[in-house]
Amino acid sequence: METSSVALIEQLVQAVGPSGYEHEVGRIIRQQVTPFGVVDTDAIGNIVCEIPGTDADGPRYVFAAHQDEIGFMVSDILENGFLRFVPIGGWNTRTLPSSPVDIINELDEVVPGVIGQIPPHFLPKGDSGSVPEMDELFIDIGAKDSRMVREKYSIGIGSIVVPHGRFHFDARNHTMMGKAFDDRIGVAALIELGRRVHEHPVGATVLLAFTVQEEVGIRGAKVLSNHVVADAACIVEGAPADDVPGGPANPQTCMGKGAHVRIFDPTHIGNIGLLKSIRSIVSEEGITIQEAVRKGGGTDAREIALAGRGIPTVVTGVPVRYAHSNIGMISLKDFEQLVELLFAVCRNRYSQLV
Repeated sequence: METSSVALIEQLVQAVGPSGYEHEVGRIIRQQVTPFGVVDTDAIGNIVCEIPGTDADGPRYVFAAHQDEIGFMVSDILENGFLRFVPIGGWNTRTLPSSPVDIINELDEVVPGVIGQIPPHFLPKGDSGSVPEMDELFIDIGAKDSRMVREKYSIGIGSIVVPHGRFHFDARNHTMMGKAFDDRIGVAALIELGRRVHEHPVGATVLLAFTVQEEVGIRGAKVLSNHVVADAACIVEGAPADDVPGGPANPQTCMGKGAHVRIFDPTHIGNIGLLKSIRSIVSEEGITIQEAVRKGGGTDAREIALAGRGIPTVVTGVPVRYAHSNIGMISLKDFEQLVELLFAVCRNRYSQLV
């Protein structure tokens, strides 16, 4: 599993796909999951792969991960050739100055650039450099003027921008570094889950849902909630890890200590019956999880849990260090534990999950 999983994860995280521009990611997903079941794409871009269960009266379980990553959009081209930009999704602006980026031009070519700000040498006296505001930053591609930007680089207002992050897998400690783990690691987990269910059929019908525009207001999940029918749901996320210096005294989402299972965040309360069932499953099967209560954040659970007459829902995921920045870090071992958990949920009947 390790070699194939690493290759899949690398392919997904290196793809370009900020909110509203997920088509490259969607192409990879459809290519991967089409052998598993019936694939449908709705008008906003959500992809659902339905894998029929062996039990005609069996339950329907939906597993959802979002395709999009946070990014930027060119909002202005200055006369001196610098680019202003707006964020797509929520960024930690502390991480942005000097970050390399890729601009996708009007010919779908990649133009490298770097996010710049005023050097400390030129700050007003007494200003040691506070956290920059987004509108204080700019992108430098080395162009001499706006005409060069438009004519030589084919960059225009509305061109999208993503972090330029080299993917790296360290076999010594099974860690990976790269961009967009939120939530391409969830997408990869669902593809691996689909492969497991395809090779080892289960009684339940399994719906793999790949949503769009989560980072800008959970929009794809809102559309999905209009038509999805399921007896239980697991949201699969790249969950921010809190095990770094300066973090909580008692971190609840640590890299390398198992899959993330969320009890609460401000947008969703995990279904009690589903949480109890997960605890029973992991105890019986020796799967390692980390339960967490979050004071901030939110996921597609906000909408999917409210679909129809309500769907019992819980949020799961892989811990991601430095989430919502230009590069993150995860453990392959946590990913493997998450896939084991999701597959174990598939094998349990609905009556055991409430």
